[in-house]
Amino acid sequence: ASYFDWAVLPEAPSSLNANVSGSAVHLAWKVHGGNPDGVVIERRTGEGAWARIAKLPAAASRYDDSSAPANAVVSYRVRAVNGTGESAYSNVVHVSR
Repeated sequence: ASYFDWAVLPEAPSSLNANVSGSAVHLAWKVHGGNPDGVVIERRTGEGAWARIAKLPAAASRYDDSSAPANAVVSYRVRAVNGTGESAYSNVVHVSR
């Protein structure tokens, strides 16, 4: 095996942004190289544990979270996935609902 036979993890998504509008949190991000198969979105409320709330196709760059709890600080992060594994996380964003 050579160096070029090593599996390649996807690059971490970047520029994650979130804003609240009505009853939903609107997320947007940028996906990069590494042949991602999908994007995973994680959320946590306050200082709680992170939970996966959605897995989307790699071409996705937006998600509307209409199930985010009200009257709380909610945090989000995104990572890209492929058959080899998962990327590092994007930046973390926080919103108050």
